[in-house]
Formats: sequence, structure tokens, C-alpha cells
Amino acid sequence: MNTQPNTFEVTLPEELIPFLNKISGDSIDQKVRVAFALNLFTNRTVTLEKSAELSGLSLLDFMDVLEKQGIPWGEYTDEHKKQDDLVIKKMLKEIGQ
Repeated sequence: MNTQPNTFEVTLPEELIPFLNKISGDSIDQKVRVAFALNLFTNRTVTLEKSAELSGLSLLDFMDVLEKQGIPWGEYTDEHKKQDDLVIKKMLKEIGQ
């Protein structure tokens, strides 16, 4: 696996700058890394953990970025709810309610 970063020169339209400025990062390079990682995560191309790694942020810091961008990082499915309901019913039964 190649661990050396590649360097590219990218020209962005002026209209993208305000959006890029809303992304966390100390430099343009960091902001672009985070933007790519956000895109990959929201499109379910890579996992949360891999997105954080690609962004160059810790998992917790990447989760903070997701929260600031209004992007949910976890899913609570109907199956999760059914499982939780079963556990709650079992616990209530055990304590006599």
C-alpha cells in the first residue's frame, strides 16, 4: 500500500469557496480531504472509521464534523427498535412490571 501522499493541483470555481470554508480544517488541503471523506461516507462508499482515517482526523473529531454538518453518523433501523423493544419488555418482566 502506497503511504506517500500524491500532490495534485486543482482549480475550483469561485462559487465553491464559501462551501469549502464551512468545512473543518486548518488548510485548503485539509478541507478538501475532509470534503472527500464526507462525500465517501454519505454515499456509503466507505465506513465511518475509514472516512475518519481518509480525512486525517480522529474518529471522534470526524464524528464532530459530521454533527456540525448535520450528517447522522449512526443509523437506528426498525430492526434495532424491535430488538430494543424486546429487551425492554424482558427487563420490565424481570423487575415485575
